[in-house]
Amino acid sequence: MWRMSKTISRIAALGLLAAALALPVLGVAMPVVHRFQDLAQAIEDQRLQLDQYNVVAAQGANLRQLEQQHQAELGFGEFLPGDSELVVQSNLQTTLTNLAQASGVRIRSARKLPERERAPFRLVGMGINLTTDIGNVQKILHAIETARPYLFVEALDISPLGGANPPPGQRMLEVRLDIFAAPQRRAP
Repeated sequence: MWRMSKTISRIAALGLLAAALALPVLGVAMPVVHRFQDLAQAIEDQRLQLDQYNVVAAQGANLRQLEQQHQAELGFGEFLPGDSELVVQSNLQTTLTNLAQASGVRIRSARKLPERERAPFRLVGMGINLTTDIGNVQKILHAIETARPYLFVEALDISPLGGANPPPGQRMLEVRLDIFAAPQRRAP
């Protein structure tokens, strides 16, 4: 049998000792270290997810604030109420009829106008025709401009009734108005 020198046998013994110590380290300690690293990464991922949930929760608070603001806006009466297009249009016509009657004017005809966009609002409109004198025109224009819900006159056409030279005492005017209003925004 082959005999090793004392130095080589010590080196071989140290190699076997190192292998004997490396086996438990690599077989037991390394998986434990990897498990701790995986757990640390999972904790970090959960912290990031928690931060994202906190951002969403903060947006929920903002959403509640926006809803409260929306409800407050409805209380001011600045916008036309109504859940559908027809109801909004009907409310606009009723509002205009009431303003005209309060001003001593009778609406001869009314027509729906196409919607208009005035960022950030969508406006619904109505064109009305009436026959009256200059004093009542001033009254109805003042009533429209100071009314709630807010109304906007976008076109006004006034012409004398009976031509350029009406008979004395009959200074009646034919008036055409295009009036728009913003409907209530639906809740988000």
